[in-house]
Amino acid sequence: MQQAALPSSFYLKHLEQLFTLKKLSRLSQYGLIGLSVGLSMPVLAKSKPVSNSATAPAPIQVKTKTYEETLPNGLKVIIREDHRAPVAMTQIWYKVGSTDETGDELGLSHALEHMMFKGTSKVPGEELSRISGKFGGSTNAFTSNNYTGYYQLYPAQYVPLALELEADRMQNLQLRQQDFEPEMRVIMEERRQRTDDNPKALAYEKFRWMAYPTSPLRQPTIGHMKNLEGLKLDSLKRWYQKWYTPNNATLIIVGDVDPQKTIYDVRRYFGDMPRRATPVRPDVSEFQHIGERQMDVSVPVQIPALYLAWNVDSLQSADNPDKAYALALLQSVLDGGLSARFETRLIREQRILASVSCNYDLFNRGSSLFTITAIPEQGVTLEQARAAILAEVEKLKTDPITPTELERVKTSYLAELVYSQDSIEGQAQLIGMLESANLSYKIIDALPQKLNQLSVPYMQQIAQQYLVSDNLSTMYLRVAGDKTQAKSAPNAQNPVQAASQPATSATKNPVSSTSTGSNP
Repeated sequence: MQQAALPSSFYLKHLEQLFTLKKLSRLSQYGLIGLSVGLSMPVLAKSKPVSNSATAPAPIQVKTKTYEETLPNGLKVIIREDHRAPVAMTQIWYKVGSTDETGDELGLSHALEHMMFKGTSKVPGEELSRISGKFGGSTNAFTSNNYTGYYQLYPAQYVPLALELEADRMQNLQLRQQDFEPEMRVIMEERRQRTDDNPKALAYEKFRWMAYPTSPLRQPTIGHMKNLEGLKLDSLKRWYQKWYTPNNATLIIVGDVDPQKTIYDVRRYFGDMPRRATPVRPDVSEFQHIGERQMDVSVPVQIPALYLAWNVDSLQSADNPDKAYALALLQSVLDGGLSARFETRLIREQRILASVSCNYDLFNRGSSLFTITAIPEQGVTLEQARAAILAEVEKLKTDPITPTELERVKTSYLAELVYSQDSIEGQAQLIGMLESANLSYKIIDALPQKLNQLSVPYMQQIAQQYLVSDNLSTMYLRVAGDKTQAKSAPNAQNPVQAASQPATSATKNPVSSTSTGSNP
């Protein structure tokens, strides 16, 4: 499974990446939702005696609703209370993804994610899904460039069950050839349906290779078909032993739980696991800018599209966090709702674009991209659409952002943060993404202050530093055989002139913008 489209602001962007990822989950669904029938808590197997040092419920001090502890074996545990509903979610995030893979074994992390549902010696075959459904739960997983995660949602009283199941497959996974071969066929079909048979997705995959010229972030999470055909079970076994260890994981529990009791259960099931050394992860930051890059692609699609991406820093890679916060606000100035500049100027006033989306991955590990995806209005060429977009980007550097506009952007930003935290899933996802990027979930508490201290001159300075042609990649996605979208477009209508024309039936119904995730 891979990340998909990003919404219009950075928190919902990142959270909905993973929510969309769940909806587009693998063809063979493992997550089942059932109804609790009042059965007692199952005992999967008799637990071996454990030492008092590992399980004793040592007193803890919970000054807030979030409790944090790192076990002696390196497992980081974050527990957050949310008593609005009698349910709880457990998520375990491993710091491994496609950026850790070599070019000839792309897709290892995603393939192992599939195989994690194939059973252990304790819970064989598809029993995990059966147990989950029997006790009113659901379970699924996700893989990205930088992390792999697994989640379980249960009525709150079954959190110990979720912990026992997760601890079991962290150390006792059975990787068998009889499961591996059919599952690889499932993954290949997933690749065909979502990428190879989708011209836009295939073109975007190529675009990421151009946009990340020196970073492994360009690598597709699912891998190329050639990689999938060559993957061996022994490679997955090696990958599992390398990365699936408590000191490379973060366990997050959010819901109607008592931290005192829950940390006792965590110590009980995870405390005796040995830690193992993990490889040094590769540097995923862009280390050089090779100048402006362009790609012209004609594919069998019905609507042309324009892709722009600047190589920029993320919160994790920036030498000053304020730079990343400024980029996030600049993204919202351009595309932060119906009052944002792109929507107001390029769609409604000038009617150059039918749709546009601007995204910035604030929480990425390593470098990030500041991307703009647009579909031009009828009669507007891709080159004209690009010129109009770049003109608005240039205005960020020269035209002051008014106090009213800046206040609206900041207020909207924080409001969406609050909204994104409304569900226990949203809270767990945000914590997991921050921790997996070697950031702390606690930075959210300081976000209002960080945003308020950003000045307009500083934001303009950041735009002048990052949003320049030396960092820019452009892809023109053209309709195959459509000469009206030819590169020269000698008879194309000027976008300013087009803005004065009355709306046609085609321009009254904007087309949704294309996805800009790792696999749209």
